[in-house]
Amino acid sequence: MSDADRNALALGSDLTSLGLNLNSSDNLYSTFASPWSESPTTREPQYQLPMCYYMQPPALKTGHLSKFQLETLFYIFYALPKDVLQAYSAQELYSREWRYHAELKLWFKRAGPADIVASNNSSPNQYIYFDINSWERRIFNGNMNITPNLLSEDDIRVKFSNS
Repeated sequence: MSDADRNALALGSDLTSLGLNLNSSDNLYSTFASPWSESPTTREPQYQLPMCYYMQPPALKTGHLSKFQLETLFYIFYALPKDVLQAYSAQELYSREWRYHAELKLWFKRAGPADIVASNNSSPNQYIYFDINSWERRIFNGNMNITPNLLSEDDIRVKFSNS
């Protein structure tokens, strides 16, 4: 290789040329400040975290879920399995007329007039579902009756044990 800069990138740099004793039994990181430093460091640099790192975020109240966008509720549901927030987001989705299909593991909602016009389909039992792969609502074009496998609102309600 004729270019010295490219050669240094490809083959690396000789650390001994930077003043490091690689045969030393001492730790290198405790004295090595940087390749551009003239002298080794003798103490650890002072780091200060901004105060916002020490603040605790406010607790999420279930009443806040009603203000969240639909995509946020789906994110909470799919990203927090076995968490109480998953159950509360499911309850909020049910209050917005979305229903969970137990076999397909998808959320469905009966399509409104605007959804049916967009799909050019006149079926009154048309459903839309939330596609987790594209993260958007889509018209369900399946030829199966999905109604029997939709969970009831009582199935998803958060239940607390008495113990």
